[in-house]
Amino acid sequence: MTTDAFKISDLSKFYGPTMALDKVTIAAPKRAVGLLGPNGAGKTTLIRILMGIIRHSSGSGTVLGYDFCDSIQAIRDHVGYSPEFTPMIPDVSAMKYVTFMGKLSGLASVEAAQRAHDTLHYVGLAEERYRPLREFSTGMMQKCKLAAALVHDPDLVILDEPTDGLDPTGRQQMLDLIERLYKDEGKSLIVSSHLLFDVERVCDWVMVLGRGQLVTSGEMSSLLADTSGMLRVRITGDALSFSRKLTARGLEVEIDSPFLDVKRDNGTEMAILEEVNRDPNVSLRYLGSRTRTLEDVFISIVEGRELG
Repeated sequence: MTTDAFKISDLSKFYGPTMALDKVTIAAPKRAVGLLGPNGAGKTTLIRILMGIIRHSSGSGTVLGYDFCDSIQAIRDHVGYSPEFTPMIPDVSAMKYVTFMGKLSGLASVEAAQRAHDTLHYVGLAEERYRPLREFSTGMMQKCKLAAALVHDPDLVILDEPTDGLDPTGRQQMLDLIERLYKDEGKSLIVSSHLLFDVERVCDWVMVLGRGQLVTSGEMSSLLADTSGMLRVRITGDALSFSRKLTARGLEVEIDSPFLDVKRDNGTEMAILEEVNRDPNVSLRYLGSRTRTLEDVFISIVEGRELG
């Protein structure tokens, strides 16, 4: 059995003279994979190729080991897809819509209806399952799309902008659901989003596209690891005065309020602790490695700077 959620080699896609993907080669694991990139980077194009919605121009690839040219039906049997756009059928109830999607995925009518009940309950729409979709809020519609993606119990779930348009409460609920799918239900995920915090919260592996090309990919923990050799310090007391004392001892200090970042060398930790002990008005709140956010990494990539 393959260990890859998808694997592509020299994948390209042109829309007339416009290049959407340019010879992208990558193998994404069966994990919670974050698909990142600015608008126009090729994220949605890649997803649509993987799902067989559009044809690629050149290259090759597989989804869960199935060739996406020759085995589209097998892919759709094992993959759930929640698109960015809202597939609105105004007068159809959520129950009928999700049941219909179950039938499209190969389920028999009775099983599709039962699975629709179960998945709508799972995403928190049990009380609203017979309401027409035209009455649904954005948050309810996002949950309904998720239910439709889950109705046939897929191995891999692809979510394109799953929190788009949601208020803070709705975003939290959706992220909780996505986490449960991965950590409790054992589903493999591909989460495409422009909201970096969401990807950082629910994903542990990341790939970044830019102008149709693969910019970087790998473990979330590795991407966020800081390699600058800086220690991060936080104190209670006068941080500016404390930084001057450290500088007087020959240490390189950068102020990133409320933190002080100190260039690490032999004896750096001991020098910091000695200065803390010397000043009764200062107490140490944090001393450890500096960490980065996904936003830090993304900005570095977009600006073409080194990931340090």
